[in-house]
Amino acid sequence: MNHLKRILTSFSLLLVATGCSALGQQGYVDVSVRTANYTEMSVDYILYDQSGKNLGMGGRANPFSKGGTGGSSCCAMLPGPGETIRVSWDEIPPGRSKGTTRHYTRDVVVIGPPPIPHDAYDYMITRFFPNQQVEVELVSEPEESLENWAPSPRRDQLFYGRRVMRQIGE
Repeated sequence: MNHLKRILTSFSLLLVATGCSALGQQGYVDVSVRTANYTEMSVDYILYDQSGKNLGMGGRANPFSKGGTGGSSCCAMLPGPGETIRVSWDEIPPGRSKGTTRHYTRDVVVIGPPPIPHDAYDYMITRFFPNQQVEVELVSEPEESLENWAPSPRRDQLFYGRRVMRQIGE
């Protein structure tokens, strides 16, 4: 009986020491989602894992000429850097009805460095580019840099209200 108590106590301490991440999916990161759209189409999208399971995150973004951003969604466990995520989106041409909407799906590898281990704000930027190109990047920043929304080279200029075109891979 004492042996069982020691095992349970050790297991409990292990869970406390490692936190919930020990029980999470390997390669996944707890993030919020932001969107940058470098096309002249309105974009409405959903994120899936490789098997097609809806990850419960996505969003909408205005055309580039109208700001190129959408809101942000918080929070979910999503595939991290080096993992594949499926992006499924609709493009709605300007001045067109929903009947002219085109649907696309791409599997993309999440880019970016591994998340900062402690006191970090992790978010995923889904970027849409002309010719149905899409990029997903994990950005991890120290929490103190967000207190004054300090500029970040990884955060798109669109999020600061500046219409600066970006190319895939930049």
